[in-house]
Amino acid sequence: MGTAPAVRLSDSEPAGAGRVPDEAAFRALYARAAPRLLGYARKVGGRADLADDVVQETFLRYLSADPPAMTEDQTMAYLYRITTRLMIDRWRESERERRWLGRPMGGETLDDIAAEPGAGGLDPDLEDALARLKPRERALLWLAYVEGRPHRDVARMLGLAAPSVRVLLFRARRRLARILDEAGLAPGQP
Repeated sequence: MGTAPAVRLSDSEPAGAGRVPDEAAFRALYARAAPRLLGYARKVGGRADLADDVVQETFLRYLSADPPAMTEDQTMAYLYRITTRLMIDRWRESERERRWLGRPMGGETLDDIAAEPGAGGLDPDLEDALARLKPRERALLWLAYVEGRPHRDVARMLGLAAPSVRVLLFRARRRLARILDEAGLAPGQP
């Protein structure tokens, strides 16, 4: 990604709340970022419908925030951070519903909310294992190993301290390995 600003606010608009980005620039940003954020949200959240909602809300919050001029990398990090926080909020909301009501709103069981097998092109067993991780663990693993982001970018995207990413990734990998081992899917197992 380059260092050019991702979205320029219209020069004809007054500064402060209510400024809107240039429509063409926003459309270009959306075209570049939405597919990546959608894939990320699907893997972190485990549900396509939830991911669609979260990505739309991400862009609404981005527009509402009246962000300063940022480079392309800074804009993507900002969008990933919003998406991650929304996914974690949804996960917490689901957990609260489960604790208080015994079932999530809408009548689904927690099994109904599990990742859609095969939806993202991954092996269904691996998707099941990933679904057992916490959203932040899935986010860390996805950004670092699927998208190949360096630790400093992962930290910026998730709003973490850069030195903690290495430790958190280690823990997430170890937890995923334990889940795979328990399921009989670890490397070298028949």
